Amino acid sequence: MSYSGRDHHKGTMKKLVAATLALPLLLSACAYFHNEDAGQPEVEKASQNSVDSIVKCVTDEADKHNAPYKKTPIPQGVMLEFGESNVVKVRFDNGETSYRFYPGQRHASNLWIEGASKKCAP
Repeated sequence: MSYSGRDHHKGTMKKLVAATLALPLLLSACAYFHNEDAGQPEVEKASQNSVDSIVKCVTDEADKHNAPYKKTPIPQGVMLEFGESNVVKVRFDNGETSYRFYPGQRHASNLWIEGASKKCAP
């Protein structure tokens, strides 16, 4: 059996066509999982309250709304995850406490998270 450049060209073309057809599928999958709000807090404020008091206030509010959450330590603070990409980060850095809310999917059952900043981190 001899190898011809023509067969090699045919295999290269098949790979090129497959890659070209796969690209839109890959891009649509990325768009589906992309969270436009990722990295950009909707609420960002400084507070005179301590990290612990803000976290306690927010978790008390979560308990009132029967909202499950995950509490994770982060450098100089705490991250609270409420599911569906709703995240609150509270940190003490450079002499002030910062409260940041990163919204995910919104439902009537989780709208209280946005209002928690007014009550817990005035």
